[in-house]
Amino acid sequence: MKLKILIASLTSCSGCISKLISSDIFPQFLERIKLSYFPFISDENKIEEGDIALIEGCISMDSQIELLKDIRNNAKKVYALGTCAAFGGILSLSEKKKAGAISDVVQIDGIIPGCPPPLKLIGNCLIRLIENKEIKLSEKNLCSSCPLRGNNNIPFEKPVNKLNPSNDELTIFNEKSNCFLDNGILCLGPITREGCDHICIEQGIPCEGCLGPVSKDYTSNLINFLSLINLSKDLTKYKGIFYRFSKPKIRW
Repeated sequence: MKLKILIASLTSCSGCISKLISSDIFPQFLERIKLSYFPFISDENKIEEGDIALIEGCISMDSQIELLKDIRNNAKKVYALGTCAAFGGILSLSEKKKAGAISDVVQIDGIIPGCPPPLKLIGNCLIRLIENKEIKLSEKNLCSSCPLRGNNNIPFEKPVNKLNPSNDELTIFNEKSNCFLDNGILCLGPITREGCDHICIEQGIPCEGCLGPVSKDYTSNLINFLSLINLSKDLTKYKGIFYRFSKPKIRW
């Protein structure tokens, strides 16, 4: 019997759903499951019992809570698709709008992180879901496989005074490049889960942490990390560092 799948969107840019349906494995995924709820591509809006629910986007409105609870009550397993659903997402930067992860309201069975999730990660996760297996994510941080690390240890003692490279420094990745932290540029690789294939880093952009922490809470990991590095006073006042993709759990 085919697995019944529900796919829903809350507040999002639809980037995660777009990445999902554009992946090479998605047609094979559709052949092996029954899509019972997916308003993004279907007019069917009735939520029925299913095996697995994939939910994209964060909670930003009270009206979304009832939808989320309805899906949770009808799905045997629920997975957060993308950084917004998993941690709260980029809307966490807003001072006027609440943004929460779906786990703030309902119990979830796992996450497929990323902004959006990398194609390789999506493919691996879809295969495991089809095979009725738990999603497995790396337990290592991004630095463990970073192409810029080389044989050097993370340079915690260097002054860090920039969020991004200047236009002159922004060059396509090459083997001669050094660790961003070693160049005074904030990179969240030390506290971010690997699995993105270093897409940003290979374009000369430091990690901003969209795959989330390997364990525990995103914000607490970030605060602990920033306390270890020599961060400039200007950057310590920039709240966007703390709330780039997540805020502490919200009560709705």
